[in-house]
Amino acid sequence: MYPNLLRPLFEPFSQIIIFNHRVFKNIGNVFMLKNPVPVVLLVLLTAMLSAESLPAQTAFTQTGVASYYGKKFHGKKTANGERFSMWAMTAAHKTIPFDSRVRVTNLANNKSVIVRINDFGPHLKGRIIDLSRGAAAKIDMIKTGTARVKVEVLGDSGKKDHEKSKGNVEYFAFDIARTELKGWGVQIASFNKMENLIRHADRLREQGIEDVHIQLATVRGQRVHRIVVGGYETEDAASWKLKTLKKAGIDGFVFRIP
Repeated sequence: MYPNLLRPLFEPFSQIIIFNHRVFKNIGNVFMLKNPVPVVLLVLLTAMLSAESLPAQTAFTQTGVASYYGKKFHGKKTANGERFSMWAMTAAHKTIPFDSRVRVTNLANNKSVIVRINDFGPHLKGRIIDLSRGAAAKIDMIKTGTARVKVEVLGDSGKKDHEKSKGNVEYFAFDIARTELKGWGVQIASFNKMENLIRHADRLREQGIEDVHIQLATVRGQRVHRIVVGGYETEDAASWKLKTLKKAGIDGFVFRIP
């Protein structure tokens, strides 16, 4: 179903994979780096691969306080690289993968709206989701500013990057090496689809961000890809790294690597 070199990426296990600009060689289940490198590995991701990629995180519900953001951030880039529109039906969440469809219900009036996760947040303690102004208006929370809501993940939005047509082929030049990560890390983003994750990770490397890792994890029976910077021996070291990332416009949160 998948090319042999990609098969380990889709096995149902939790592990950390580190991105390097070197070519790897597959020796059983262990990836070894070849250095120096005369060539680069081209990984072919077709529409078929996208279709058979990881399913969206589902069967997840959460109750808590929602807020919204609007004019101040209109036109600015979101965590997944899009331009934020205060009128689009989108939202920010810290753990739900990008491009997931989510139903948000205002528990005060039972009004609901379906949004797509395209950003990372909220950044205020005690909030579980940030809605666009347009989405907040749908559930009548503009006047109050916040509302107690129920969040339900419905699945993948089906949104295709760059409006790719069926059968289109994309090539990515990269290489990987399986590794173990311990201590503390900073989670930058979470994705359902491998190609979206590759683009985001590559942008981080272009910005000069080092120690970029990819974590393949199973959450509630569904597989997700997370971008992690780390690992660091102490929580303070990871927190310091998060501060430097924020100065570069990159957000995330500190966590203990299991």
